[in-house]
Amino acid sequence: MRRERFFSHLPLAAKISLLVGLMGLVSMAIIGYAMVSMRQMDTQYRTLIALESELTHSFGDASVLLSETHGLVSGMANAHQSTPPGATLTPSQRLRTLQRDFEVTLNDIAQRMPHKGRELMALRLRSQEVFDAGLRVVNAASTGPAEASAHALTTRTPYQDFEPTLLQLKQGLESLRSRSHAEFEALVEQQNDATSDTLWSMAAAVVGALALVLVLSVYVAVTQISRPITDLARIMKRLASQQYGDTIPATRRRDEVGTMARALQVFKNTMQRADKLTAQVQRSEEARKLSEQLVDLTSAIPGVVFQLHLQPNGTCRFLFVSDKAAEMPGLQVLALLRSGGSVGEAYSVPQSVQQRVQARFMERLHTQAPLDFDTEVLHEGISRWLQTSATARRLDDGSVLFHGVWMDVTERKSQTRAMATAKEAAERAAQERARFLAVMSHEIRTPLNAILGMAQLALKEELPPPQRERIEQMHRAGRHLLGILSDILDFSKIDGGHLVLESKAFALSPVLATLVDLLSPKAHAKALQLRLEVADEVPEQLMGDSQRLSQILINYVHNAIKFTHQGEVLVRLSVAQQDGNSLLLHGAVQDTGIGLTPEQMQGLFEPFRQGDSSITRRFGGTGLGLVISRQLARAMGGDTGVQSQPGQGSTFWFTARLQRAPATDWARDVLTQPLQTTALAPAHTAGLRVLVVDDNEVNRQVAKGLLEAGGLIVDMADHGAEAVETLTQASDNTYAAVLMDMQMPVMDGLSATRALRALPRFEALPIIAMTANASTADVERTRACGMNDHIAKPLLEAPLWHTLSRWLANARSTRPSSPPAPQPTAEATLPAQPLAPGFTTPAPSHPVAEVSALATEPPSAPSNAPGASDASTPVFDAALLQDLQDTIPTARLLPLIDQFIQDCERRVERITQAAHSRQWDDLRREAHDLGGTAGSFGLSPLGELTRPLEAAAKAQDAATIDRCLPELQRLARQGLTQLGAHVRALQAPHQGQRGQGTSA
Repeated sequence: MRRERFFSHLPLAAKISLLVGLMGLVSMAIIGYAMVSMRQMDTQYRTLIALESELTHSFGDASVLLSETHGLVSGMANAHQSTPPGATLTPSQRLRTLQRDFEVTLNDIAQRMPHKGRELMALRLRSQEVFDAGLRVVNAASTGPAEASAHALTTRTPYQDFEPTLLQLKQGLESLRSRSHAEFEALVEQQNDATSDTLWSMAAAVVGALALVLVLSVYVAVTQISRPITDLARIMKRLASQQYGDTIPATRRRDEVGTMARALQVFKNTMQRADKLTAQVQRSEEARKLSEQLVDLTSAIPGVVFQLHLQPNGTCRFLFVSDKAAEMPGLQVLALLRSGGSVGEAYSVPQSVQQRVQARFMERLHTQAPLDFDTEVLHEGISRWLQTSATARRLDDGSVLFHGVWMDVTERKSQTRAMATAKEAAERAAQERARFLAVMSHEIRTPLNAILGMAQLALKEELPPPQRERIEQMHRAGRHLLGILSDILDFSKIDGGHLVLESKAFALSPVLATLVDLLSPKAHAKALQLRLEVADEVPEQLMGDSQRLSQILINYVHNAIKFTHQGEVLVRLSVAQQDGNSLLLHGAVQDTGIGLTPEQMQGLFEPFRQGDSSITRRFGGTGLGLVISRQLARAMGGDTGVQSQPGQGSTFWFTARLQRAPATDWARDVLTQPLQTTALAPAHTAGLRVLVVDDNEVNRQVAKGLLEAGGLIVDMADHGAEAVETLTQASDNTYAAVLMDMQMPVMDGLSATRALRALPRFEALPIIAMTANASTADVERTRACGMNDHIAKPLLEAPLWHTLSRWLANARSTRPSSPPAPQPTAEATLPAQPLAPGFTTPAPSHPVAEVSALATEPPSAPSNAPGASDASTPVFDAALLQDLQDTIPTARLLPLIDQFIQDCERRVERITQAAHSRQWDDLRREAHDLGGTAGSFGLSPLGELTRPLEAAAKAQDAATIDRCLPELQRLARQGLTQLGAHVRALQAPHQGQRGQGTSA
């Protein structure tokens, strides 16, 4: 979807304000620039005018002085008079005074025309000549007429020198004055040009700014208002013609256009529903009757139904109002029924609120969008909330017809506020409960680790039968308590909304194999059959949370075994729905147990509920397994249920939404998962050195006892700092692994791991968390600091070796050689042998198959096939049998193993016969059954080989079957031989104990 721009979300008023503000800023800038420019031009004009005025005045004064000088000299030359009697100044003195005044005037002109200094200097010299000649004329006139006449006859008269010089001076002065005036006019012309340029620049700026604002305004008007509204109007026209194929744009915008678009979307939906209803009414032969029923229905609606006709001028008429209007608080609509008035007058609200209500209705004259708003009204002095919901339809005359309802939502408003408050309180309580459970889990797991650990160590010793029985009971009770604790933590996680499902590719066969391996011993112990039926349409490769799917199956099958005393437990898997790569997996667990009454089935999937109190007393349990299963199924898009009849058994079913996994994803995930089917046996780990880091002495002793029983050399440290010191002082490859507690004094396990990972020599050292902090967040913390894996306390021997085997597999090749600790031959196990050369394991599909936990064929003598002498070849793994030994007493386990050996021999014979006769269905079924039981008795390589054999039988691949069959026979011979040796090793101490007990 196209991403809306930020400007589109602004309200219309904000967009207009931005444009007006931009225009104001531009205008202010232009005005400021104009004012500054005009002020500068005014100053320049004033300066030019003042300078020209002063120069004109000075040139005038100079002309006047020269005229006075000419008059004085001419008068003296013509009259030949001396100084008149009574005159204060002589003519010569007056002439000197005029000369000084003229020089002062020239100085003034020079100050105002400094660039004319040379010309003014020439005028000053010529004026000196003029005044000197004039002085000579005055002096000659002063000597008397006779002398002047005699002098004139003999020489040139002074006046003849004065007149031309004065004329030249006047011409020079007049020339200078003309040039000054010409310069003034030139400057004025330049200033006029500059003024014109400034005015044109301001005009261009104004025009440009107006053009920019106009362009922006047009852009905003077109893109933000006109075009969206045009689109909406076009869609409205098409909606009016009942064309609903257009997608309404701009619904994500947060401005007025977005509001209109969303309202139009609601209107479109309403129109579609209304048109469908109209079409149905028109097609119905009972239209009139349906109309009457609708009228009756309006009376049954918990609100006031109204029909309103609104004119374009704002006046309205209520055409219909249901009878409940008189009882609705805050309404005064009856006065407007069949009469004109304002819509707002129907509400008991102040005038300002009435105007807003009127505006909401008036907007629908143009948009026809549905109305939906709440109004706070007053009723008998009490505040109430009134909800108005209506649809609008435009009529031909431009008016709008509203159909709506008024609802009193005061209680809903109050409940909403109360629910918000309650939700906050519940969230706080959930957080406190989660913290409490996390703390209690840690505190319970710590002593439980000591109880179970010491019990496991005690069971490895030679004990009298009564004492062994007590310790076994103590061990089973501890395991039961651990299961209860895990159920409570899972329920708390689900109930608090903290459950996170994975979506990863997985294969279904290992999930089912784990189910059989885990629960078939319990079925053996009660002489029950555990069967699987997987429909052909169920794919092998899936996408989803395999752990949670396995948890549901384990809960169902565990309950079925618990409440079934004889018969069988059947697990069925099929596909209920399928849509492309998505499918709804349907699983059902059917038993032949005690069954349930209808009363017992009620509330069966509720927390801490079982059929009745007697079930809890007889069978135990917390009642959380089914609750957790239901929540997990619903989280995966499915559900759970039960069908049962008392005395005839029960069928518990579930559904889960999964995806088909692409072949590439499934192959990649399978290849990257660590090998988990065959645990590394003590014979391979014997002599390896590990470091146990824990601040609790009992925990260290439990871990040391379990690890030393497997042949490991164990060193211990009290805290993280001691562990870091021990490892750094040891030579490289001294320790094959480190078991690290999280919470310790001095330095915790997380800090110690970070310190070790900072050293290059410990980058590849396996560090495994061993802690009572079992939450998902704690596991993530261990991985974040650099730990490789996680073992939850209390330590159980099988999970402990299961985890260690993944990280100790390569330790023998990297550590210094040391003699292994001696181990009993019966417990020595090695990894599975590889398949025949050139053999590849195809991904099996699921046929309808059965996996029996207890064979029903009569026993037969063991076969002495050739090749039995190869008993030393490692096929049997005693560690995988440990769970059965921990669960079933040895006295009951030994006959069960003997029966399995006989059943396995007969099943291999039937597989051989079916392979030779090409009976594909029999071969596939027998291989599937053998694979489901072999792993539970320590023959994991044999069980692994049955999977490709089963797939080849389904594909009718004779070549692959011919290659697998000899390998299957060899693994069966060697594995059963080694299992028989292990049974004899178990029988020896057991017989000794029985004899001791008898003699006692």
